[in-house]
Amino acid sequence: MTHKALQQVFQRVDLSKDDSDFTYFFDLLLAAEALAKTVTLGMVSAISEDKERNKYRVEHALARADGMGDWGRAIEDVLTGLASQYLVTSAHPEQSELTKLCREGDWQYQSVSAMKCALDELGIESEDMPVKSDMKRWFRLLSTLRNKTRAHGATKSSSVGQSAEYLRKSLESFSENFSLFKRSWAYLHRNLSGKYRVSSIAGDPSPFEYLKKESTHVLQNGIYIYWDCPRLVSLAESDPELTDFYFANGSFSGKKYELLSYFTDNKRYGDTQAFSIPPGTLPASETDGRWELIPRGNCFSNAPESLSDYIDRNELETELLSLLLDDKRPIITLRGRGGIGKTSLALRVLEDIYLDHRYMTVVWLSARDVDLHMSGPKPVRPNVVSPEDMSRLYARLVLSEDTRATKGFNARQFLEEQLQKCDSGPCLFVFDNFETTQNPLEVFTWIDTYIRLPNKALLTTRLRDFKGDYPVDVNGMNRDESIKLINQASVQLGVTRHLTPSYVEDLITQSEGHPYVIKILLGEVAKTGVAGNIPRLVAGSDEILTALFERTYASLTPCAQRAFLTLSAWNSLVPRLALEAVLIRSTGERQQVESGIDALLNYSLVEAHIAPADNQEFLSLPLVASIFGKKKLNINPQKPSILSDSEILQMLGPIRRDGMQLGLAKRVERFVAAIAKRCESGDSYENYETIIEMICRNYPAGWLLLARWHLELGSEDGLQKAKSELVRFLENEPDETHVADAWRTLAFVCHRLGDTLGEVHAFVERAQLSEVPFYDVSNTANRLNQFLRDRGLEIDTYEKQALAQRLAMVMENRQEEADANDFSRMAWLAIHQGLEGDAQKYTLAGLEKDPENYHCRKLAGRLGLLD
Repeated sequence: MTHKALQQVFQRVDLSKDDSDFTYFFDLLLAAEALAKTVTLGMVSAISEDKERNKYRVEHALARADGMGDWGRAIEDVLTGLASQYLVTSAHPEQSELTKLCREGDWQYQSVSAMKCALDELGIESEDMPVKSDMKRWFRLLSTLRNKTRAHGATKSSSVGQSAEYLRKSLESFSENFSLFKRSWAYLHRNLSGKYRVSSIAGDPSPFEYLKKESTHVLQNGIYIYWDCPRLVSLAESDPELTDFYFANGSFSGKKYELLSYFTDNKRYGDTQAFSIPPGTLPASETDGRWELIPRGNCFSNAPESLSDYIDRNELETELLSLLLDDKRPIITLRGRGGIGKTSLALRVLEDIYLDHRYMTVVWLSARDVDLHMSGPKPVRPNVVSPEDMSRLYARLVLSEDTRATKGFNARQFLEEQLQKCDSGPCLFVFDNFETTQNPLEVFTWIDTYIRLPNKALLTTRLRDFKGDYPVDVNGMNRDESIKLINQASVQLGVTRHLTPSYVEDLITQSEGHPYVIKILLGEVAKTGVAGNIPRLVAGSDEILTALFERTYASLTPCAQRAFLTLSAWNSLVPRLALEAVLIRSTGERQQVESGIDALLNYSLVEAHIAPADNQEFLSLPLVASIFGKKKLNINPQKPSILSDSEILQMLGPIRRDGMQLGLAKRVERFVAAIAKRCESGDSYENYETIIEMICRNYPAGWLLLARWHLELGSEDGLQKAKSELVRFLENEPDETHVADAWRTLAFVCHRLGDTLGEVHAFVERAQLSEVPFYDVSNTANRLNQFLRDRGLEIDTYEKQALAQRLAMVMENRQEEADANDFSRMAWLAIHQGLEGDAQKYTLAGLEKDPENYHCRKLAGRLGLLD
């Protein structure tokens, strides 16, 4: 068996075999659950996204599943139900192995038959075993076995011996033969450099190798199977070290659901936000295309009508129309933030396209999954999400049903041919909300491969990662456009009387002319009847300043001028700590730099913003100040040196007011990531060490980011540096936001360095924190008990007892949160302290919670509590 998640649970089974038949049987039952969930989640990962959200529907149910019967129904759906038609082609072998009817001699039949025998040995009624069986029956039998024993039964120790052997045989046959476990599984973790750490779980890891070398891919950290591409296994979690595997285990509430380790019995909780939207088919978008081509001027088109409340944006319209009518660029992209007006602009320009003779057909293909209403964003059903969807829709628009039904007709191949040369003449293909297609980069490459002039493609997108297109940036409306929008919307909402001239100006400034933000703010006025404080209603707006004077600049000290010009070279908010660190390294004048920045603030040449997350100060230049500074920079003899400093600041990434709200942590993380990339390319860390350490001394949370990077290096030197940086963070008495993670990471580093005492100490210290979930405290107790019982520590008995006592006190104070497993761990802590009476108390409390808990039953036997 090569799948690491299953190796772990079978390792537990092997250890319990020498304990008792009762323990052995129930550990096998846990292994069966882990196997079933691994298979189910693995197959769910192979479901392609579709407009009806079948994959989400299955995952939505599994996140709430409280019994194996729910998992059995899910696998039925994936294999033969509605979701099965969306399995990727590469998953068909696994689908066949689980659904085909097999006879005696096949591994599937052997596995199901052995499961049936396990039930029969316990006298549990279950469905009969036919001459032929598929593997779906195995999941149903497991549900019966689980419900009649672990869930609701009262299984006697004397009756499980032979049943356990049959169960073991069933699990081994399944796990050793099923093709899914021979596929490439890996845990992917994105490093600061943007490349991935690939931790192999099963199969050949080579399909994931490109992720170690390329930094352009964006995949969330998690467990993946390589089918036709890396596909995330949702509802299962691990870590880059593969120390444990957790599977969704029900207990779904408003904010969390449980994940359980079948190896250690530890728990963690997942965020329910990802599964909060009800399943089922969503409403269609208001900008969906029609399902037929209709005459529009000199063209045929399925595009929706231009929006009735559209405000003309003459410059953008002229530019886009010119680009669409020329014969130079096959792909045009309208790029901009959500709600900025990309779709409405495209629809308005199409009205002019219809009157021209450039195109015979305009095809509208929308992947929009959210409509932005004044009441807020609303999820909708995307019309197309993949090349296959696009191809089927296009074929439906231009071909008869009989033609599409012809044997051998391939809609995708047909569209690929039409992208090159359309039968009806030049065609404009409009791909709206392109970023919500299944894989935007791959779909773009597909379009770019086949599109040929005179055909053209117009994409509206929030992404900016495409190469080979001609981008048109859609930014906020200008003042006149904004005023027109405000006047129109205020009349529709009946709020004109609430809008003063000063409020209108403030609204334009604070919204940056963002049409959706303007509508939302006016909607708030309609709701409250008051033109409220805009900064409190809008996230991510940069305040614009207007006061600059030449003589003010002339009166500044050289260090103040240097600071001003450095800010001018980088049109972004900049953390004050970072600016000071860069300038001090360049000038060597700490005091002058600090006083120079103070002068800029005093003269209002620079604006200061305080991040609510950590009270860090961010600096920005008003627009006019920035323009003025750039002119001065162009004639300054120190321009090369200033640009060099600015380049370092740019490693923090561009920062807007909405980004500043997150505080300095995200900026420092990006800075460290940029350093990591440069060091990978041969640059020396010493070139940046002074700056980053200067920042960290004033912003202790930065030590955590440095420690993470050095930890990722994996070298002895990197681990030692990571340990030192974690200690420096904890020494600075930081707030509790990151302390728990810091202690956990320090424990891991100590483990890698062989510092057992340091590891234990870090875990125990972490457990003292009030915000640490009780299940995590219990996991720490489990780990400490293992150290004290199995491996021992190179410390005296008193110190061992002190460690156990500190952890025991925490659990004693929070015992109302404890379940039976937790009480068993508390009992072991008491044993290590020599407190047998307390151990008996906790054991009895655990048995009261769950009379069948085998950990407590074992302790009861050890402590003489059983008759």
